[in-house]
Amino acid sequence: MLRSNEIILPLILAIILTVIPLWMLFNYTGKFFYFQTISKSGIKKGALLLDKHIKINDNKLFNLFLFDNSENYRFKIGFRSLDEQWIECELGVTKDTYYAIGIRDELLIIYPPNNPISCTLPDAIEITRYLILATLIVAIIILLLALGFFYYIYTSYRKPEPGDFVQPTTNLDLGSKITNCPKCSKEMDEGYMPTVGGVSWRDKDEPIGIPTIFNGLRGTTFWVKRPLLHAFHCKKCGIITFKYDNNN
Repeated sequence: MLRSNEIILPLILAIILTVIPLWMLFNYTGKFFYFQTISKSGIKKGALLLDKHIKINDNKLFNLFLFDNSENYRFKIGFRSLDEQWIECELGVTKDTYYAIGIRDELLIIYPPNNPISCTLPDAIEITRYLILATLIVAIIILLLALGFFYYIYTSYRKPEPGDFVQPTTNLDLGSKITNCPKCSKEMDEGYMPTVGGVSWRDKDEPIGIPTIFNGLRGTTFWVKRPLLHAFHCKKCGIITFKYDNNN
């Protein structure tokens, strides 16, 4: 039986893991090919700084975390292209570059052969290209993890075939005995308990401590195969009897 309240959180997490890398790929793939092209066949020219200004980032949330945002420091430059046309374009620079170069100073720029107005400074091209490439690789890795997570969700919530019941990793081994609830004496439902971080136990005279996966009861913790503890459950009384260790 599919429990919708259990699947909501994994699905939200899987969707987030999918949307984020897709957004990264959508935003940075074009930029990568732009810098790839300009790195191989870009034309370098001397340009004149016509004007400069500091642009206030409209996205104030991101602006709180950016101490040196090159999109905020803007240069307006002019130069003559190879066919002697006067070109003016605007580009973002670092804060240090912004204050180091004054109006009417000359600086070196680079632009694609087919689009002179799309110019940039040559110094940052290589590092920007590698940073964008690293970002795209990370996005692809996250996307593959998301696809794997979707498959994991699918297999986790796929209903077994009729008669092909899930086999617990432990066995209460009660034989023909019928397990009744110790409180109401009614027959309990048979099933299993999937554990995540292990099941911890404390005697009544022990401190609470900080239970972790490393000190769970034997047979309830895992690294590869998830334990499925054979159990009987009385839903009315909220009582579960389960087996956690097959060695006894």
